[in-house]
Amino acid sequence: MPNVLHWTLVFTEASLEHLAERNIDAEDVAEVVFGRYGTPRVRKGGRGQRTRWFVIAPVAGGELITCVLREATPRDLAAEGAFILSATGIPEAPGPLRQSMRLPVSARLADSDEIRSYHSWQHRKGGR
Repeated sequence: MPNVLHWTLVFTEASLEHLAERNIDAEDVAEVVFGRYGTPRVRKGGRGQRTRWFVIAPVAGGELITCVLREATPRDLAAEGAFILSATGIPEAPGPLRQSMRLPVSARLADSDEIRSYHSWQHRKGGR
């Protein structure tokens, strides 16, 4: 499956702890965002600094996960333990801030409405 989102993910210790509370790790988020097991559906909400991207797609086990992302800031890159993940999946030290960097704010198993919506969207796009 080709990478349909050309983002770089920024993770901090705080974001990893938040994900761990939901039994989700950085690799799960990368699988969803980079569409490793199915094309991600992306919806955008908010304006300016409050803009959020809602990404839903399957992970290796077939479950659908919904991730919420926001634009990364210089503060995120300077945070203790920060690292970035691109579509290659290899963690890297943070470099200069780029407009394509996104910080995962939250992630969880998709609820039933999101699952129905994803499957309907996928069917309209010509998927299974």
